[in-house]
Amino acid sequence: MSELAVSRGNIFYTTRGKGETVVFLNGIMMTTDVWQFQTEAFSQKYQVLLHDFLGQGRSDKPAHGYSLGGHCQDLLALLDHLQVEKAHVVGVSYGGEVGLLFAASYPERVQSLTVGTAVSEIHPLLAAMGKSWIAAAELADGKRFFEIITPLVYSNSFLAEKQEWLDRRKEIFARVATPDWFAAFLGLMKSFMQLNLTPELGKIKAPTLVLAAEEDILKPPYYSEIIARGIEGAILKTVPGTGHALPMEKPGEFNELVQEFLDSLD
Repeated sequence: MSELAVSRGNIFYTTRGKGETVVFLNGIMMTTDVWQFQTEAFSQKYQVLLHDFLGQGRSDKPAHGYSLGGHCQDLLALLDHLQVEKAHVVGVSYGGEVGLLFAASYPERVQSLTVGTAVSEIHPLLAAMGKSWIAAAELADGKRFFEIITPLVYSNSFLAEKQEWLDRRKEIFARVATPDWFAAFLGLMKSFMQLNLTPELGKIKAPTLVLAAEEDILKPPYYSEIIARGIEGAILKTVPGTGHALPMEKPGEFNELVQEFLDSLD
């Protein structure tokens, strides 16, 4: 576990394993800890690189200045620091959107790209959901915020079967969601709400896998179809029976699809 100083603060990062580097990029409310199932699976063959974006987890939370472009610059600095010439980039949701922009901006540094439950543009319903999350965050009440956002993150079956797990998560989240956390989350959300990546998709040259979740209410599969159409040669897969939190709900299926894709590049 280490920190790297970038222009706006310190970034927390960790590595595990050896070999080609696979970078997993967090969703907006994720931290490096959430990737435990992916870390265990992929570190057997690869160097797994995880980091919290500024505003997340154990990284610094500056008062302002969040942007997808800023996250890309920070990732570039991290790869340079670790002397990683090229990486397999895997991102979900907000992390997938950072991955798209990174692959378009720094194609020479991307060996492959996997994008899960992400968007390249924002339609009115998603914009309205984003505004509702911002309004909920402004309440700065961890338990109420968790209850508001949860129905949009998980599938119907997961909500039915994992209520005890969700209750534990709510208690943990209530302790983690400090005023600083909410302030940083608002900065990250405002960064997301300015997203417009569809015009950049044609710049992506790396082999690309696009993963959609069949029951994703927040970012439905048609957003993944837009991304796949915009990237030449992209492969689109839809995972049945899961909601937006794909790597958490279906870690085995997620890992298998990513591993099959990486194996196909050999």
